Amino acid sequence: MLIQQILLGLFALGVPTVGLVVLMRLLWSAWQAVRASRIKHAALAVLASACLVALFGVVAVIWFGYALAHSAKDGWSDLAVVALTGLPYGAACYALWRLAGRIRSVHGAQATPPGVAAAPPPAARR
Repeated sequence: MLIQQILLGLFALGVPTVGLVVLMRLLWSAWQAVRASRIKHAALAVLASACLVALFGVVAVIWFGYALAHSAKDGWSDLAVVALTGLPYGAACYALWRLAGRIRSVHGAQATPPGVAAAPPPAARR
């Protein structure tokens, strides 16, 4: 029973950690999109950040309600709560991580800071 509690505690600590890392990547891609004057991409990244925060709020409310419930809790009910909240949250975090990477790949590598000349095209370097 102790190992189950330890794993459940590690999972409970990992959910906000993963969410925070994904949130920071989304906000960083939004910042890069603003600097590259791509407002639609920045708005998409900010909207995705808001959705991630809302989803974390839903997961936190479900876990809080489960913790306060007066029903009998065993390993199977813990596993059901983790599966029904953790798997969709993990899938959403992965999808938003990929979205942030896609936003950054569209303009992140090509974006130049203000006041810096863009690199010439490959054919002009000869």
